[in-house]
Amino acid sequence: MPPRRKVDPLPRALRRQADRPSVARRQPPDALIAQARRGLITRGNTRPGTKGRQAADAAMYRARVADRAEEETARERLGVVKSTRSMPAMLDSPPRWVDLDNLSRAEARRVARFSSLTGQLAEGKLSPAAFRRRVSSWRAFRGEHFLSDPDAALALLEARRTGDEELFYYRRTRRP
Repeated sequence: MPPRRKVDPLPRALRRQADRPSVARRQPPDALIAQARRGLITRGNTRPGTKGRQAADAAMYRARVADRAEEETARERLGVVKSTRSMPAMLDSPPRWVDLDNLSRAEARRVARFSSLTGQLAEGKLSPAAFRRRVSSWRAFRGEHFLSDPDAALALLEARRTGDEELFYYRRTRRP
């Protein structure tokens, strides 16, 4: 019995176009992307490094992006609620003591780092010069700078402590 010929679902002209080597950071031809959207060109019937694979990837990416709502992250699409972290901080501009709301993880980490340095300064574990040098070199936080004057920071902490207002010190703890 003669060997069976492999049947290619793609027309010959489309197969030649899809099998051409791709060029990095170049958009594949719109015709190939249109064929990938229709389902003719897939990751399964193309080789890596070809324009066909590039078109299949581009079609998949565009479909994923089209489902995304305006300013919605992947975590929010999965049902994770947006952060509602709230932490106090001392800023360089008045009012100096501010409660910051809706902090992202990175922002909360920066505020906690500042709070930790403030606690070390209050306990005498960090010199005023080191505190000023560290905090003054940081970039702006939401358009404001953290309070880098050690005397003002200690005075503000003392005023809050004598007024029986809540103080916040971040203390690093290790997980067991």
